[in-house]
Amino acid sequence: MSNSNETDAYSADLNSGIAAFDSKNFSMAYQLLAPLAAQGDAESLWRLGMMQMNGLGMVENQPLGFENFIQAAKQNHVFAHHMIGVAYMTGEGIEKDINKAIEWFEKAAEFDLPGAMYALGMLYEDGKEVPQDTNKAQAWYARAEKIA
Repeated sequence: MSNSNETDAYSADLNSGIAAFDSKNFSMAYQLLAPLAAQGDAESLWRLGMMQMNGLGMVENQPLGFENFIQAAKQNHVFAHHMIGVAYMTGEGIEKDINKAIEWFEKAAEFDLPGAMYALGMLYEDGKEVPQDTNKAQAWYARAEKIA
């Protein structure tokens, strides 16, 4: 960013892109956010990843969506950590790996994200994917309740 005009245009595109995404105008969101994502903007990468993962306003491309989550997570984007956990848990865009899912949910939990804590609680309560551990499950639920 060499001057304030470029910075202003960048912010305007980001804000407009987020607004378009939030109002479900995904083709407009893509037009505005894709160039910012290409420059490495974490919020744009995450939102692009959401669109690619779920086929919002475009053909679904889960591996690319996953890659964008990874790029956003490298910049400590909180929700990207959670979505990587979801991807590993469901096998969307990446080979299913429950241990990696737990690892990413735990990273998201460090950012005080209740959704990640609930996900961990459910995994341990369920006991289908990991050995059942009701103490661990309750501990995660309790942490989530404190924040929520």
